[in-house]
Amino acid sequence: MQYINTPGLQGICPSNWHLPTDDEWKILEGTVDSQYPVGYPIWNNFSFRGFDAGINLKSSYGWYSTGNGTDLFGFTALPGGYRAYSVGFYHMEAHAYLWTSTEQSSGYSLYRNLKYSKDNVNCSFSNQNAGFSVRCLKD
Repeated sequence: MQYINTPGLQGICPSNWHLPTDDEWKILEGTVDSQYPVGYPIWNNFSFRGFDAGINLKSSYGWYSTGNGTDLFGFTALPGGYRAYSVGFYHMEAHAYLWTSTEQSSGYSLYRNLKYSKDNVNCSFSNQNAGFSVRCLKD
């Protein structure tokens, strides 16, 4: 994020776009989930949460086995996996790992994870050296 850890900054995004914060991800999740609306306490939990936000955000193609989503809202999340600290790529075609701009603690930030075998969304945190994808949000 241009070596600054203030949530919501442009970071690597183009002008007039920014890396979404954890709160902005919660709004997205609550908007696309059919059971738990925006503001529902479940969105404050870690691990897989919600009911069907994940399947509604996943693309309708490209996921391992029968893991394709509905892409109900046009988000079209693709399973890019992640790059481990310097040893290679993992979970290609099975997972999408997406950074938030919210730092959990020094050197660790929150991310979202969509998995081929899950309909909901995982919220967790990782060392910032991990190579996850980003989705930029228009200002």
